[in-house]
Amino acid sequence: MSQVKTETHLTPFLKYFITIGCGVVVANLYYCQPLLGAISRAFHVKEESASVINICSQLGYGIGLFFLVPLGDKIKRRKLLIWMHFFAALALLGTALSKNITILYFFSTCVGIASTACQVFIPLAADLAAEEERGKVLGTVMGGLLTGILLSRTLSGFVAAYWGWQSIYYIGAVFMMIMAGMIWKFVPDEKPKFHGSYGRLMQSLWKLFKTQPVIRESAWIGAWLFGAISAFWATMAFFLEKPSFHYSLSLIGLFGIIGAGGALISPFVGKVTDKKGALIPMRWGIIMMMIGWIVLFKSDWTVILVIIGIILIDMGMQSTHVPNLARNYALLPEARTRLNTLYMTSFFIGGTLGSTLGSIAWNLDGWVGVCISGIVMVVVGALPIVFRKSRKGV
Repeated sequence: MSQVKTETHLTPFLKYFITIGCGVVVANLYYCQPLLGAISRAFHVKEESASVINICSQLGYGIGLFFLVPLGDKIKRRKLLIWMHFFAALALLGTALSKNITILYFFSTCVGIASTACQVFIPLAADLAAEEERGKVLGTVMGGLLTGILLSRTLSGFVAAYWGWQSIYYIGAVFMMIMAGMIWKFVPDEKPKFHGSYGRLMQSLWKLFKTQPVIRESAWIGAWLFGAISAFWATMAFFLEKPSFHYSLSLIGLFGIIGAGGALISPFVGKVTDKKGALIPMRWGIIMMMIGWIVLFKSDWTVILVIIGIILIDMGMQSTHVPNLARNYALLPEARTRLNTLYMTSFFIGGTLGSTLGSIAWNLDGWVGVCISGIVMVVVGALPIVFRKSRKGV
């Protein structure tokens, strides 16, 4: 495949617009998490039924990631992003106006599908960035995405406390309409890179996976490491509600902000990747995650160890994720959106698997079981790095 050169350059304004855009659109996926109790009371359903809303959002995200995001190589990304933001606005309005829990499930799934617009923004930034700065740019964009995830829960809870659970969805719909207008105004209207049918586009995913060993390695590492961190977040509330801590739900929610360490380190990791290649920060990231899990293993002694463990595993995750993105996007410029689909789909599957294994481990052996499962997943994810053949730093 021929190399595709981009005529449009990534200006500082466009870089930060894409960064903010990633955060704003991915926030839609997480607004529901602090609201599940309020929603269960509003619809007079059990909390278990309300928790399905989050599952529907994640399911929708997986559907959009695999079936919608690859279109970023086939049609103009600006056009795709505008339509995805319009769809997001309608889905958010539908969520706010839902009259029963079944309708809410449907619109929550639609919100998840539309939220994959952030995964169209990321390869767009990689395309527009200069090659020598791509890692730094991706680190900045990932920092924006992580910040959006963290702030979405806080904003959602705050707004709901004053104006009801529906209010954040109305606000989110307005954000999406504003973003659609700004995308039309500021995002360059570049030509598509794939000219076949949608069927051939989807078939090309398998061809890319077969012919690109780097994407297979990245997918393996990303899936297992994200699975490890997902096992933690899936069981953290149970751990902190134990008699040794006995924290309230509102206090437990604040622990999510500690994950901001990953957002802060992402640009630095990107710079290191540009200068030293992907392997060095990835090795350090795996070491940080391993140490983090060992710290968490003993964290029932004091909350300080919980905080240190969260910081280490989150910073370690970003120290592997940003280099993975950078080396994936360096493979085939004309297929960056599809490469992102392959990598992020594995990421999503790994997160689902990790959450499931973490929950099973908690039921079998409590926090010790969760920590053992986390350590095992980090070790399994690290195998390609430990036994890899040299590929010039990638």
